[in-house]
Amino acid sequence: MVASHIDAKTIAPGGRPLGLFAINLDRSPDRWAEIERGFGGLPWPVSRVKAVDARKGVEEVLAVRGTALQKPPQALGWNAHRNRLFMLTEEACLAGHVMAWRQFLASDFEHAIILEDDAVPLAGFETVIAGLLASGFDADVVKLEGIYRPGGRKSIPLGAVGDRKLVRSLRPVSGAAAYLITRPAATRLLERIGTVLIPADDFLWAPSWHGLKVADVAPFVVMQSGAVSVIATNRSAKQAARKPLLRGLSTAIRRGVERLALLWSACDGRPHRLLNTTMAPWVPDDYNLGNRTAVTAEDQRSSNG
Repeated sequence: MVASHIDAKTIAPGGRPLGLFAINLDRSPDRWAEIERGFGGLPWPVSRVKAVDARKGVEEVLAVRGTALQKPPQALGWNAHRNRLFMLTEEACLAGHVMAWRQFLASDFEHAIILEDDAVPLAGFETVIAGLLASGFDADVVKLEGIYRPGGRKSIPLGAVGDRKLVRSLRPVSGAAAYLITRPAATRLLERIGTVLIPADDFLWAPSWHGLKVADVAPFVVMQSGAVSVIATNRSAKQAARKPLLRGLSTAIRRGVERLALLWSACDGRPHRLLNTTMAPWVPDDYNLGNRTAVTAEDQRSSNG
């Protein structure tokens, strides 16, 4: 654990304001070193969340949520969000987030930033986080990262924070490498995830699954490093030779409902607010496009975190 630099003046009543929880496999000490290098010198302590490793055994992964391997040797069942199988590696990734939420709730922090171990802070990260803590924010989950996409997305502005804006995005984006949550949000996420077979990032952005308010920092203040995924499953392995009848149709309907719920949540149930949308950038103008490799890595692992 990295030593905290928080002094008495910044400690919130009842607990410390913020802790960072980074999910990391034992076989990736190099990634933990990068997390310490990138986030260890900031005013908030960083704790390591020991990830479960699908390479070392099935039972440890399945035990986190009490799931079962219904379609051995690699799949738990059908993905609740996508028209394909939900793989053991995806469960291991989601399990890491579940353990991070539990570790956060067992601490005395008021807020947590959950990190995957390929997260890299961009310029302005500390200022934005300090601003969110100082001013408060109208959200339960704040996405700090998303996979690089050119251009921008329609959004509803909530206010300025540092040199960024806090927005409700009308377009979801893959990525769960960095997000800020409150204690009530962590409790709700644990209640709602249950044994649902859905990738961590698809679950987080969709209010239809958990009923929480989700906001984005625009442009993002964290990006993935672009390092090759150490948990990826080949995309072809996720495709079943025979899919259940009407599976594609039911998935399409479910995703349509998810998007409608996203829009309804973004406008706080007041559709006229959708008339006041603005374009929000995904990444800063000076973002190093060399990190496009993160897109390739994400595509290879299909948004599994």
